[in-house]
Amino acid sequence: MTIANPAVTLLAGVLSALLAGFYLAFSVVIMPSLARLPDRVLVSVMQTINRVIVRPAFVVLFLGAPGVAIVALVSALVTGAPVLAVAVGAAGQVASIVTTVAVNIPLNTALDRADPDDAGDIVRAREAFERPWVRAHLVRTAFTTVGAAALLL
Repeated sequence: MTIANPAVTLLAGVLSALLAGFYLAFSVVIMPSLARLPDRVLVSVMQTINRVIVRPAFVVLFLGAPGVAIVALVSALVTGAPVLAVAVGAAGQVASIVTTVAVNIPLNTALDRADPDDAGDIVRAREAFERPWVRAHLVRTAFTTVGAAALLL
């Protein structure tokens, strides 16, 4: 059986698994911890995270996982290798990016507009942000995890 560039597929799987682990840490530690904190603290911490996260290490994972997965898929298609697992892996990574761009980033942007000196605005911002963001985050975590597993097959 022909295997599409195994090094590229492995790299895609590893990047995807690292991103899935990062997302999982948010799901099981960070967001549950923030959920226990006052509105102003949650809003302030998430605003800070949203600014700090745009760093090279995260960007490599966030864009590298889907980018390399797509390269692995193209490689599989070109070489005539089996594509199902690689296609599922690439689709999972792309779906994660789409979820992030369609839901999480707009929620982050709206949260960033909250006036830290207006208690009512902080409460409204948290109410509009927390549940939908956590749901979308769980969805992208699932997409990334399934994609990583498929790529590592």
